[in-house]
Amino acid sequence: MASDKKQVILSADDYGLTPGISEGIRQLLRQQRLTATAAMTVSPFWAEEGRHLLAGAEQIDADTGLHLTLTDHIPLTQMPKLAESGHLPSNGRLIIMALRGQLEDETIRQELAGEIAAQIDAFAAVMGRVPDFIDGHHHCHQLPVIRDLVLEAFAARIAPQGGYLRLCQEPLPAILKRGRAVLRAAVISALGQGFARKVTAAGFKANDSFRGVRDFTAREKTGDLFARFLSGEGERPLIMCHPGLVDGHLIGLDPLTDLREVELEYLASDAFAALLEEKNVQLVRFSGFSVR
Repeated sequence: MASDKKQVILSADDYGLTPGISEGIRQLLRQQRLTATAAMTVSPFWAEEGRHLLAGAEQIDADTGLHLTLTDHIPLTQMPKLAESGHLPSNGRLIIMALRGQLEDETIRQELAGEIAAQIDAFAAVMGRVPDFIDGHHHCHQLPVIRDLVLEAFAARIAPQGGYLRLCQEPLPAILKRGRAVLRAAVISALGQGFARKVTAAGFKANDSFRGVRDFTAREKTGDLFARFLSGEGERPLIMCHPGLVDGHLIGLDPLTDLREVELEYLASDAFAALLEEKNVQLVRFSGFSVR
């Protein structure tokens, strides 16, 4: 019997970035407050944290995907042209390079293709299978050139296993109606339009509504944000989030720290459970959508 509840994926980014983030995400997975998480396999903590995820698999009903990382961090492969210093470029630098056509350089294309394959391989080496989905750290998966290489890898390795992709494109009226982080959400959406068209044309599985963009300031009220994220149109909506515990490894590694714990506390709370009931929302995996 079909549920009359609105079905939504709630997906936590950055699994594996640090032990604290990973433990916080696992707590929510065990509580069934998340239905997906995306792993950063470039992280030196990934292998151990991935094994922890496997060890608790019987208590978890969630999709586990690849959080493709092509900014800031140390790549898994040698990338002397794109990551000349040994670190991947900043998010801003990568966007500029993509929009200027600099990623079309054949050497850079080969480096990117090799790194994408290596990050999928690193996931499979721990989990024993390919990811359930692909998304991107800083939404890098939707940038020109990168998006084509992602689609090639996805078509060859993940689509045959029933996997899906994260789309970050949203209609501007939906962004304006939500009324939070409007500029940031609009920019992310604009950068994702080309990727969304290609995914649709290829007939690949994907979410049809994207939410969760925020400004990450102390002024934001977490309950208000999630009330807005849980509202909106779409048959396959996906909300991204960034919960986690702050540990010594995170400080200096990522600018997003204390607000991760604020999200974790809220998503674990009775208040969030009550909000799900109030909004008549059922958290599901992609396979749980009535319309896929």
